[in-house]
Amino acid sequence: RPAKSRRRELRARRLVVDPAMFSAAPLRRTLLSRSARLPPHILSGAAARLSTAARPSITFEQALTSSHMVIETLQSPEVLQQLAQARGSEGVLAKWELANRTLIHSTLSVMPQVGFTQDGRGLQNYTDALAEQMRNAGDVERKTLKDLVHKKWEVLLDNVFGCKPAPPMPLLAARELAIDLVDAMQDEKLLKEMDAARTGLMSHMTEQERQGMVARALVSAQIEVCSKHGFEGEGGFAQAQVCLMDHAADAVVTSSVAAATTNLYARAGIDLHAALRQATG
Repeated sequence: RPAKSRRRELRARRLVVDPAMFSAAPLRRTLLSRSARLPPHILSGAAARLSTAARPSITFEQALTSSHMVIETLQSPEVLQQLAQARGSEGVLAKWELANRTLIHSTLSVMPQVGFTQDGRGLQNYTDALAEQMRNAGDVERKTLKDLVHKKWEVLLDNVFGCKPAPPMPLLAARELAIDLVDAMQDEKLLKEMDAARTGLMSHMTEQERQGMVARALVSAQIEVCSKHGFEGEGGFAQAQVCLMDHAADAVVTSSVAAATTNLYARAGIDLHAALRQATG
């Protein structure tokens, strides 16, 4: 492996916090936008790790059935109309949050039918159970469940961003993208911009306004990085986030970026862990 690439990977790994704080369940990252404007991606597992209580499990049949029901909900005329209204009139952050929020609501609507409550804790439990089922399933069953996750994002990306999910990204490519995202979030100019949120006129903003400011700056920086990896524009940004979800269990891909994101918010005076506790109740 080239020395430069190795140094960049080691630098990203030094940012890694406890991987258990940022585990692999893609749906859990959608929980974050429910009650606060938090990072629209990356911090996928932190909310679920705030509680150590035993969580219920689901069978493969329940995972299969509930996933099909979520897709049917996403494809309903009412939901498709809502998605169509936002397409072309919103910025990338608003579109990405809409896609995540729509997935949350569609998932919440079917969870009681497989024994989970319709609240933040229920969503955590369902997502953990689904992720566990995917980890423990046989190859055929795992592929079936992954294809259903892909179908959910196919509906969302097609109707919100006007594109399809990109082909699967190899782990090494995902790590390279993640390392470049970390580098972008350590940019001197961006860090100074975050520091400024704690002084002067911006210090009088509410925490929600500061969260919005950080999220917009974060997405803008990441769009630039994604474009260098072949993911152009708003649709490319969304495609890249979905690709990274496939490797969310990898520390370089998820935990290093999550740590850098947490640091960026902290520079703006925002405690993400406290915000996550608020979001999950």
